[in-house]
Amino acid sequence: MRYLLISVAVVFIMQSVLVSQTNSNGYISGYQDTRKPLSPDKEIPRYNPQLLLAQLSDDADVFLSVQRGIAEGNYEEITRHFGKHIYLSIRSIESGYYSANQAQFVLQNFFNINKPLSFTFTTYGGSGSTPYATGRGSINVKGNREFMQVYVSLTKQKDRWVISQFNIY
Repeated sequence: MRYLLISVAVVFIMQSVLVSQTNSNGYISGYQDTRKPLSPDKEIPRYNPQLLLAQLSDDADVFLSVQRGIAEGNYEEITRHFGKHIYLSIRSIESGYYSANQAQFVLQNFFNINKPLSFTFTTYGGSGSTPYATGRGSINVKGNREFMQVYVSLTKQKDRWVISQFNIY
């Protein structure tokens, strides 16, 4: 108990010292802000996921299809892109490597219980051999709205892109 009180006191004192050393900009005194201000004649580029997705070329169709499938709760739209084996992780319930058929049943069960309300991929990336997308959405779980994060990665099998990893957090 004594160590807990001492620890809390030390944290409180350190926080007070840092607050007292901050200037009007919110930086610790003596800190040099090296960021350059944005010129008023330059516009901040807007995030355009469709443009970014179009740059990914032939894997873009898979990501668009998966995004639509998640948003609609249509597991068949997603599972048609599964490879022979897939790593599937769903909200700390199911996790591991599955055959495409097994993964389809797991995903079908998830969407039967959790009804998607919205979903959009927000980030696309990866090298040419392993593109990935992440996104955020919401689902209805027993009458309550919960948020979910989704990660999907692709690999090339023969001449088409297939889902090699599908995670819902």
